[in-house]
Order: sequence, then C-alpha cells, then structure tokens
Amino acid sequence: MADGRIITVFAAKGGCGKTTVATNLATVLYDRGAHRVCLLDLDLEFGDAAGMLGLRPERSMVDALPVADQLTPETVASLMTTYLPGFDCLLAPTRPGDAQRIPASLVSRLLAVLPLVYDFVVVDTPSSFGANVLAALDLADHQILVTTPERPALKNLRVTLDMLDLLPYDRTARSIVVNRSDARSDLPAALLDELVRSPIAGHLPSWDGVPASINRGEPLAAAQPDHEVSQAIRQLAKALLASDGRCSRDPPPA
Repeated sequence: MADGRIITVFAAKGGCGKTTVATNLATVLYDRGAHRVCLLDLDLEFGDAAGMLGLRPERSMVDALPVADQLTPETVASLMTTYLPGFDCLLAPTRPGDAQRIPASLVSRLLAVLPLVYDFVVVDTPSSFGANVLAALDLADHQILVTTPERPALKNLRVTLDMLDLLPYDRTARSIVVNRSDARSDLPAALLDELVRSPIAGHLPSWDGVPASINRGEPLAAAQPDHEVSQAIRQLAKALLASDGRCSRDPPPA
C-alpha cells in the first residue's frame, strides 16, 4: 500500500515559474531530511530540474524502459540521481528523440512504485496536456496549478480548470498559486478573481533571488530560507502537510 503523496505541479503556459515552484516545494518538503522526497522531471523534452539543482544527468527516465514491467523499489532506486541524502531526482532524458520513447504506461507504473519509497513525489510537468501529463494529474494526491497575473496565463489557467472539472478529480485537492503576484501587471484584483473563478491558495512575490540561485544550482528555499518567496512556499507546504493531502476522486459521471 503506497503511503507517500504525489504532488503534480502544472502550468498551462510556459514562463510561469512552474519548475522553480516544483524544485523549491520539493526542497521545503524535504525539510533537511525530515521527509524522503523524489522530484520527477516529466518535462521530457526540455526538463530544467537537473540544471536548477546543479546535477549532472547520468541517468534518466529512459533507463526505466528495459525494466518497465518489473519496476520495484529496488529497480527504481537504480534510476535516481541523488541531490541530497533522502532527496532524489528522476531526471528527464537528454538525448534527442528519447522523450518520444516514454509512454504514459511507464509514467503510471513509476508513480505506482515511487510512493512506496518516498514520503513525497513532486512531479514537474511540461506546459501542455498530453498522455504523460494526464497520467501524472490522474495519479496525483494533490494538484498545484501555477499562473501569473497576466491575461494570457490566466486565460490558459481558466481553460485548464474547465478541463479538469470534466474529469473525476476532487476540487478540494487542488491549489492555485499566482507567481510574481506583486509584479506591475495593472490587473485589478477583482478582474483576477473573475478570470480565475476559483479560490487562490497562494500568492508568491517576484523571484528576485532566483537567477542567482539557479546559477548556483541551489533552490532559493535552501539558500535563503527566510526570503519572502521561501516563506510563501513553506506556507504552501504547511497546508499540504496539515491536510491529508490526498485526492478522494469522485466517480466518473454516468
């Protein structure tokens, strides 16, 4: 029986800071070794997790293909790249064409085994719907949707919410996070609420320290735990820890 929680981070538009949210959330949940955490980079063509953590991708998800039908906690361990003791990463492929070799069935199998090993599995996804992303959303115990306060990003978020509402997901196991919420967007708060039409779980300020932290290969939450962005991510993690953190999926409509 899987005990770990799967948290899938998605943004319907590129440039919203989704990977930065995912890597920093994984860092906060790790809590200096209090929890075992896996960061799964499902952005198979353009994954940035390795670069953001300063990792050399010697292994990737493509190495799971030969053992796809025999995945166990032991075989999964051989696929990991360790960032810190108890904080592992399953990285995206690096060779051209390898992304197309990863089927959704492999993603589903991995997400069935990883919670047997880790307390939290944070899945960073590409900014487009596809079979792999839908598998990660379907198997998630919690979905985090990242946006920014600009009309194109909010429009895409609204389309995403409408699509997810058609699927048998528990709406209470979903968090909307507005990144760079203090940016000068000239978008009134009332219009933001009108465009989203769903509760907003968190507002993250602009990421002033992020470029330097990325170049160092160290998440801002680890380098500057008292930074206001780190504190905002910590509040998001605190809410996940306080709840059961699991989707009680509604039955599909008849």
